[in-house]
Amino acid sequence: MIKNSAVPLYQQLVESVKEQIASGELQENDRLMTEQELSTAYGVSRITVRKAMEILSDEGIVVRRQGIGTFVASRKLNRIFDKNNVLSFTETCEMNGSKASAELVSLEQKKASVSIAVHLGIKEGEKIICIRRIRSCDGRKVVLEENNFSEKYSYLLGEDLSGSLYATLKKHGAVPAHARKTVGICFPTRTEQDALEVAEGQPLLLHKDTVLDAEGNVIHYTKQIINPEHYELTIVI
Repeated sequence: MIKNSAVPLYQQLVESVKEQIASGELQENDRLMTEQELSTAYGVSRITVRKAMEILSDEGIVVRRQGIGTFVASRKLNRIFDKNNVLSFTETCEMNGSKASAELVSLEQKKASVSIAVHLGIKEGEKIICIRRIRSCDGRKVVLEENNFSEKYSYLLGEDLSGSLYATLKKHGAVPAHARKTVGICFPTRTEQDALEVAEGQPLLLHKDTVLDAEGNVIHYTKQIINPEHYELTIVI
C-alpha cells in the first residue's frame, strides 16, 4: 500500500482485491481474510478495511455472510431489460461472454386457466402449450421458467427445446419486440428448491413477462423463478 498516494488507502485495497480476482489468485466463493488479517497484511486500520469491503460488497464483487466471513461473489448474469429490445436468455448469456443451456422439465398441452387466458388474450379453457425448462449459464442453474403459448404455436411441440426458444420462434416468423414485466420476490416450493439447487426458504426473484411482437400481438406469457445469487437485472428507462 502506498501511504502517501493521492488514492485513498481503502480504494487501493479495493483495487488490490479486484486484481487478485482478475488474475485468478482469488476464485469465486473463496473466503477472504478477516478484517484483522487484512489489516495486518496490508498495514492499514480496520476502519480502512471495512470501507473497502463495503465498496466491494456494494459492487457485488464480494458477499458478506454474517458469522461466516466475506467471500468472492459468483459471477452474475447481467440481464438488460429494454422495452424496445427483447433479448432471450441465450442472447443475454452470449453478451456476458457465457454459454447458455436448457433442460426440458415438461412439455404439455392443457386448458388455459383464467389468469393465463387473460395474459394470452384468449378464452378460458382454450388449449395452450406449456413449456417448463431450467435455464443455466456456464453450468449454473439460474432460472426455472414456465412459458405459455396459445394453440397457434403448437409447432413448438415438434421442436428441439434444448436451445434458444426465441431462435425457434424467429424461424417461424414470430419475433419478440416488446414486453411487459412484473418483478417480485417469492420463496421456493420443494420442487423449485430442488430444480434450482437452493436452500429451503431462500428468497428468489419472480419475473412475470407478457411478450409481444411489433404489432402488439401476444407471443407468450412467462413466469420465471430466478436465483439472485447468479443473476442481476438492469432496467433501461
